[in-house]
Amino acid sequence: MRYVAWRPVLLTVCALAALVQVPNVLDATGFGGAPPWQGEWGANTVASSRPFNLVANSVDLGGPAARAGVRRGDLIDIRANTLAERLSLFGAPLSGRPVILSVHRGRLQKELTVTPRPIKLRWDFWPGEFAALWLLLLAALIAWRRADAPQMRLLSLWLSLFIFAGSTFVFAAPWAWVYILFSVSNTVVAWSSVALLVAFASCFALPLSRARRITQWLSYAFVALAIAVAAVGIFGVITLWFDPLPFNSGLAGLVLFVAAVLSAVVCSVQAITASRGVERQRAVWTLVPIAVFFCVFTVTAIAASSSPSYAESVVLTIVTNLVFITASVALMYAALSRRLIDIGFFLNRAAVFTIVSTIVIGAFVLAEFAASEWFVSTSHTTSTVIGMGLALGLGLSMRFIHRHVDHFVDRVFFRKRHEDEAALRRFAHESSYITDRRVLLDRAVREVKEHANAADATIFVQDGAAAYISVETEGARTTASENDPGILALRAWHKPVDLEPLEDSVLRGELVFPMISRGTLVGLLVCGAKRSGEAYAPDESEALLALAHGVGTALDVLSAQGDRPNELVLSKLDQLREDVKRISRT
Repeated sequence: MRYVAWRPVLLTVCALAALVQVPNVLDATGFGGAPPWQGEWGANTVASSRPFNLVANSVDLGGPAARAGVRRGDLIDIRANTLAERLSLFGAPLSGRPVILSVHRGRLQKELTVTPRPIKLRWDFWPGEFAALWLLLLAALIAWRRADAPQMRLLSLWLSLFIFAGSTFVFAAPWAWVYILFSVSNTVVAWSSVALLVAFASCFALPLSRARRITQWLSYAFVALAIAVAAVGIFGVITLWFDPLPFNSGLAGLVLFVAAVLSAVVCSVQAITASRGVERQRAVWTLVPIAVFFCVFTVTAIAASSSPSYAESVVLTIVTNLVFITASVALMYAALSRRLIDIGFFLNRAAVFTIVSTIVIGAFVLAEFAASEWFVSTSHTTSTVIGMGLALGLGLSMRFIHRHVDHFVDRVFFRKRHEDEAALRRFAHESSYITDRRVLLDRAVREVKEHANAADATIFVQDGAAAYISVETEGARTTASENDPGILALRAWHKPVDLEPLEDSVLRGELVFPMISRGTLVGLLVCGAKRSGEAYAPDESEALLALAHGVGTALDVLSAQGDRPNELVLSKLDQLREDVKRISRT
């Protein structure tokens, strides 16, 4: 699939993850004054040695389970409950809805009615949700700007699927089918995110060694087995044809989880070890935060299965959330400082998003206030219809608002950047009218340094049939053969080449742009790092590529014009030789 087709696919996945994030938040906070659906038992359970029975390994002394009479060590028979209640025992129950539990305590058997309370939001809830939204924004920006790079596509997909899995991990609803849908999707998506981490790590330091390939396929095998075991467990909970607890909460699932995560972490370590230079820095900044989070999550999962107290399990959850928030900050820093996306575009999109959101929310609040004042005597149904009409009107005008806000932000906050890009494209057009070769090359270098903010810029021109020589105003010149790795990449692909991974190339800089004329590489433009330390934005790269093509065409034309007098002399000499031969024969 071409990258132009990947972009809408990745953006759609990001949108779905954001869409699921909304009901996940409302499920825990409530909406319109109504209590949240998501509740809590006040107890943690794991699989017991008795078939179809969960054991309460920790109980909150002030929680609903304790008030109903549940004690630590009690066995809960899941066969006595409905499908929705069975599914809620493995996740979050519906708050306020009483559930009758069949409890075995030694030889005694009791039926205890537990009424789950609404979930208590801790201080780490909103920072965690904010971090999830930031990661979704990062995934969308990478999908929009870097869909041409397979590595970046994997990172964007991993981020969006990871947030999707977190949103469906704990969810409460009155219907069993919602529990089933979220359980299945969470199983597939969560384990797929582990496989995507392995695939992302495998993109560094190519080609892969034998050890890295073995670790990679072991990880994929563990992930496939884990998905199969979880699917069997969900099927068992639904049908009760067999005891599902060894598959849902047993040792087999935990072992597969630990094996898959550890193998993914080993893949990350191998990728960092095999990488060199700037690629290693990018690998460290992107893989280490993800690997650390997975390691902490694995440790907390193992600790949760070792019968901690209820307070200790809450602490473990808080630690996991804090590590997730820290990993999110590190990934965002890596994206901006390690050139995964350009800072200017990030700030541009953030400003547009903030202004559009403020306009839409403000307009909706004002319109709803005005409607409530003007139609104070209307019925509830009429008020609902009016609110829906206002929301529909704002939704239809979203594109209009976004277009004008985007134009305003570009022209007010990023005017210099657009002017520089326009200047580069303008010179690309004007270069074909320059008649002096030296003036052409000097102007090109000066325009690049001034309008691309490049610390250095060098032009190489073809010198004979097998070499390219730098055009230097002072100092020694550099000669690059046609077999130089950078030259080969330019000749093969006719598109900009990142010079950082090409350690064997004599070309020194950050990006090199081909000067193509009539299908031939007549020269190349080497741009050094930007003086600001930022990466070259895609728009800047496109403008520099247009400039390189324009200068290359102009160079080809000037060379052809310079060869015309020589061609005329040669033709005259040939004609004179023929005349001499004819005279000598007569």
